[in-house]
Amino acid sequence: MTTPNTEAYLFVHFIGDEQTPMDEQLYFALSRDGAHWHDLRPAGKPALLWMGGEQGTRDPHIVRDPKGGFHIVATDLSIYYRGGWSQHNGATTQGSTGLVIWDSPDLTHWGEPRLVNVASAIPGAGMAWAPEANWDPDKQQWIVFWATSTNRDEKGNPLCNELGDRTNMYYATTTDFHTFTDPIKWIDRRNSVIDSTMLRDDDGWWYRASKDCEITIERTRNPYASTYETVRTDDPQQWSYVGSLTSILGNGRYSSAYLEGPELFRYNAADVDIVNGRAMCFGLMCDQHGEAKGYLPFHCADLSSNDPEDWAQADDIDFGTLKKRHGAILPITAAEYDAIEAAFAL
Repeated sequence: MTTPNTEAYLFVHFIGDEQTPMDEQLYFALSRDGAHWHDLRPAGKPALLWMGGEQGTRDPHIVRDPKGGFHIVATDLSIYYRGGWSQHNGATTQGSTGLVIWDSPDLTHWGEPRLVNVASAIPGAGMAWAPEANWDPDKQQWIVFWATSTNRDEKGNPLCNELGDRTNMYYATTTDFHTFTDPIKWIDRRNSVIDSTMLRDDDGWWYRASKDCEITIERTRNPYASTYETVRTDDPQQWSYVGSLTSILGNGRYSSAYLEGPELFRYNAADVDIVNGRAMCFGLMCDQHGEAKGYLPFHCADLSSNDPEDWAQADDIDFGTLKKRHGAILPITAAEYDAIEAAFAL
């Protein structure tokens, strides 16, 4: 399949603060330039609805299938129906181990969502959160990854956990989003690790941003490599630490106490800003959960760089009216923009 000439963007996300059942459903926003966003529907009128499983869905990631069509993977979770955030609500210990998946041929017609159990094979799995899917052109398969917390064994040790925190990242592969391989532990760190996002550049390097105590950035030529803590290495088959938003930009408010849900994406060629003489080709968004402010966006010229001149907070982004939470941005064609607007705008 030839990569289309993309000129616009679709943003798929959930909204709000878990105050209504419709906050934890999926909403669409459109942009012609990646800087000014137009909400297609108001709060309470989601574009896609999930009433199976936990009757709520969060953290969607949308992808274009090189074989044709599109897919969304998302978390099966409703904090509203669980009564809010609490150490006793069981969301991480007795939560869903499945991912919600939608398929579409054209971004306007979406099939019935389904729940695919990806994490129950992990001993003690308590949930499957914040999934993302990346196409591996070398192996012709999708890498789907998510966060799972494991419960404790009879000695009180977290199952399947080798370092400090019981929340780790796992991945499985699929070619059709129906059948998945058994999960493999991908990241195990002393701190809770969640909300990973990944992107492959044109030279075959894979980049990953994750939330632990910081928003950390790593790179490798082998996305299947499992890692324990963040390390710098010259081995291209292992994940190597590039830096964190805090270490690169020197701002303590970029730590995980303030930011979560990092999301990497590429800008269309016409929308690449020049900052300090450098072409900022990549975008990184983070959800300001600590202050309940929605997204904080960044530009980047070189994801392998820890030079602050290659990174910048993007201060000119208008995300629209709705408070956008952990989602994903997909570059789309002008025709796809028009079709989505016609199909979903209210």
